[in-house]
Amino acid sequence: MREKNLNFDRQKIFKLFQDKNYAKISKISKSILKTYTNDKEIYKIIIFSEINEKNLEKALKVSDKLITLKDEAETNYIHGNVLKLQNKFEEAIIFYKKAINFKKDFYEAYNNLASSQKKIGLVDDAIQNYNTSIKIKKNNLEAYFNLGNLFYNEKKFDEALRSYKKVIEINEQFPKSYFLIAQIKSIQGKFDDAKTFFLKAIEKDKFLSEAYVHYVNTRKIKPDDNIVSTLEELLKIENLENKLIIDFSYALSKIYFDIDKIDLGFQLLKKAKDLYLSSNNFSIDEEKNHFKKVREYFLSNEVSKIKIQNTYKKKPIFIIGMPRSGTSLIEQIVSTHSNVYGAGELTTLPKIMHKSIWDKYTNSKELLTLIREKYLRKISEFKVNQEFVVDKMPFNFFYIGFILTSIPEAKIIHIHRNPMAVCWSNFKANFFDNVGMNYAHKLETIGEFYLIYNEIMKFWSETYPNSLINIDYDKFVMDYETSSKNIIADIGLNWENEILKFHENDRVVETNSLLQVRSKVYKDSSKNWKKYEKHLSPIMEILKNNNIEF
Repeated sequence: MREKNLNFDRQKIFKLFQDKNYAKISKISKSILKTYTNDKEIYKIIIFSEINEKNLEKALKVSDKLITLKDEAETNYIHGNVLKLQNKFEEAIIFYKKAINFKKDFYEAYNNLASSQKKIGLVDDAIQNYNTSIKIKKNNLEAYFNLGNLFYNEKKFDEALRSYKKVIEINEQFPKSYFLIAQIKSIQGKFDDAKTFFLKAIEKDKFLSEAYVHYVNTRKIKPDDNIVSTLEELLKIENLENKLIIDFSYALSKIYFDIDKIDLGFQLLKKAKDLYLSSNNFSIDEEKNHFKKVREYFLSNEVSKIKIQNTYKKKPIFIIGMPRSGTSLIEQIVSTHSNVYGAGELTTLPKIMHKSIWDKYTNSKELLTLIREKYLRKISEFKVNQEFVVDKMPFNFFYIGFILTSIPEAKIIHIHRNPMAVCWSNFKANFFDNVGMNYAHKLETIGEFYLIYNEIMKFWSETYPNSLINIDYDKFVMDYETSSKNIIADIGLNWENEILKFHENDRVVETNSLLQVRSKVYKDSSKNWKKYEKHLSPIMEILKNNNIEF
């Protein structure tokens, strides 16, 4: 048969689909539809092919025509799926509900309805619909896994564990569940349990690269650990995809640092960082411009503290500084107090600032009122008994002026550390999936980012003198008992002796410092960078040229 007549042969179309020749089907899809105007299965083939070719608009037009042809459970479900792929979650929800109206036991529709609701913040509705999907189909692996992910995102880790364990009961060969159980055990400080599950995940899927990364970051690796040779062999495989090369290289670099093969470790770490940056467009100029805009706003506008009209039961404690400067340690210590809840790195304030388009406000009081109401309302949603809530987002140092003027009852703890110790720690950390951390993958941009941080902290200290609780990390660790007592007093709380056992605090810790905060204070950590000094000259030059002492 000649190719131009291929579209008229129904069996040939099915054969193309079975052979996954989606590009060919997409190319002749208009001709196919002209011939098979009332064939539901042909419509489904075209929709699926367009999705695989990432032609989502074309897929949507065909799925819309399919509903006109047959308005039933499956066609509404398909249309909802295409909308969901386009991140049109509100519209997708409408069609999933229509599908369910046609078919009350449509468990797949309940599952995808819940996933769409989760995306737009309808958490309670999502939980209900995942559970409905599970009720209809008891061994519903996908719904259990999605429910576990929802609970994980909501920091309901015990509920997440139950869901992931149920996934394993249904299918013990599901590596991602082992990995996520290990993750939860890690952030709960149960490192031995975590080790077991990380190794199980790797056993089920040796290419689950993130399992290696998190395994090596939750312990000091010894030379005889089997993970060493495993990673060395994996990196010899040709044509690995970039993510695998990045993760395997990073994990092995951390191992080499642990066993004092420093040159090899640095070589692999740089390889991972360079490969990551090759597919990411990042410019430090964006961060420089952000700082300039903030400074200009306070220099150009008359910004003063607003009068407090609405009071809230929860009061924030902001812990700010460069990432890896000791902010997690200070949060762990402070949140051991019975009246303090450690909420971790909240994205609340950066999101409020971004959505408000703050630099366009000429009326600063209106902006400050908006910031106050939205932020305090959000942290008041934490269902905890403690009065104080710690927000340990380091990058809130950009917004100190806004915090001081909109939430004057807030406490701000600023921790600073030896600049080279901080910069090296940023470079060696696993920040590949962290929003806002692209600067940390190149030595030069780390040095430049430190200058931005240093400049903005100078600006705030000049604009609002004596407004922060300033902590020198290196002095703090020399006498952490006295230093801790001073911090608690500065916050306005009474001392509790349990605070000295902060490393036994069983609160979850999700940052790169999850291992360190479970340990007692290590006094000489800021000197470790000197072992790597010969590799760090780009940062040292930038700091020296700008009179930054280290």
